[in-house]
Amino acid sequence: MLSLIRSFGERCSDLSERYIPDPYVIAIVLTFVAAAAAVATGSGPRETLTAWTGGVWSLLPFMAAISVLLMAGDAIAKSPIFTRGLERLARLPSSRFTAVWFTSFVAMAAAVVSWAIGLIVGAIMAKRVAYECQEQGISVHYPLLAAAGYTSLMVFHGGFSSSVGLLMADPSLVPASFPDYVRGGIPLAQTIGSVTNIVTTGALLVVVPVVMGLLHPTEGVRELPRRTYREVDRVVTEAYAQEPVATDGGSDGDTDDRTVADRLNDSRLLGLAIGLFPAFFVVNAWFLRGGGISNLTLNSINALFLLLAILLWNRPTAIVKQMRDSVTNISGIIFQFPFYAGIAGLLTGTGLATVIVEFFGGFATPTTWPVIGVLVAGVVNIFIPSGGGQWVAMGPIMLDVTTGFGYTPAQAVIIEMLGDQLTNMIQPFWAIPLLAIANLRARDIIGYTAVAMVAGLLIVCTSLTLFMVVL
Repeated sequence: MLSLIRSFGERCSDLSERYIPDPYVIAIVLTFVAAAAAVATGSGPRETLTAWTGGVWSLLPFMAAISVLLMAGDAIAKSPIFTRGLERLARLPSSRFTAVWFTSFVAMAAAVVSWAIGLIVGAIMAKRVAYECQEQGISVHYPLLAAAGYTSLMVFHGGFSSSVGLLMADPSLVPASFPDYVRGGIPLAQTIGSVTNIVTTGALLVVVPVVMGLLHPTEGVRELPRRTYREVDRVVTEAYAQEPVATDGGSDGDTDDRTVADRLNDSRLLGLAIGLFPAFFVVNAWFLRGGGISNLTLNSINALFLLLAILLWNRPTAIVKQMRDSVTNISGIIFQFPFYAGIAGLLTGTGLATVIVEFFGGFATPTTWPVIGVLVAGVVNIFIPSGGGQWVAMGPIMLDVTTGFGYTPAQAVIIEMLGDQLTNMIQPFWAIPLLAIANLRARDIIGYTAVAMVAGLLIVCTSLTLFMVVL
């Protein structure tokens, strides 16, 4: 069994390196595939182009919120305190298997708290674990470590930053196109907090890291590149030297020769004071207002992340410098987001999303719909890799089909959440920050993450069948 899993992983890796292009090329290909499918299902050329233009800027507010979340998450994960903590964790693995298993588990566990932090932590852990293993003389396949770090994106919807769950929990965010029976929102207790989601997410956390550890090749091991090794070595050293010699004035009678502007730029007091505003946002949203966990929205999480980034970096110059680096890591996502919004426009503006759901729904029965619904969500996620963007595009028809089979609206959301995240393992859009940090290409990791997707699909389908059909 072990040799079969390893052989399957190596075969997928070989195919990935041969056929998987860069993420932007995938976006281009998917745009033409979606446009051709729209034309084939009855949309005229002009109508198709109009649908694309109608969607291309439609997700700008969501894109801005996601960008802030990624930047703040990147800044948190790269802060001196976090860096030292990850360094200590990276020293724990003592073998090839534990190195890969541990990287995947830490990334996935972090993603349950926040997918943005999980994604960045996964990338950093991959580099740190590879570095520490090399220091200990343990030969570990670096692309597999990076793939293990990316498994965070196949479990995040089950955690506190599920974009679909958070969107439906806030009635003010539910789109006008959604059915009246969900316009009042769906409490998080029925989606993220459901037994179905908790058990499924727990099973993914247990099984997927083990599968990743078993994929380690016996030959052709690519260790951490020398250039990347030197980069990590420098970062580890500098993590202990982040503090400036002086901040808000000299000491022991020394003269501070800095200008007023320099003092303000380097002022901890000023840097921390601005945290009052996001802190009030969080306190007001989660404690002062009624509603409890339903107030756990994307905006409130963004406010919390901004607050944490401010506290961890504390000086204006330090956080601005880090945010500049963070923007570089996510620039590919910002650039490609409008293209995927355009694809979303193609699916909704031409009715292609309805055709896809109804096509699969035509083969379904009340017994098989949870599994088929997962497959539908996974297929559409390849074309619209944004969980929230995908739900806006296909949510109404998914809700109607699911409730038509006798399930609750909350169960429709769970099907979407658990199915959407799986195909992130073969859609490298969200891997862009990880690839930038790890200095790798999409083709280096997709073969291994495809195996994780298959394992995750088996877990999700089994769990949904058990909780939605059998019990």
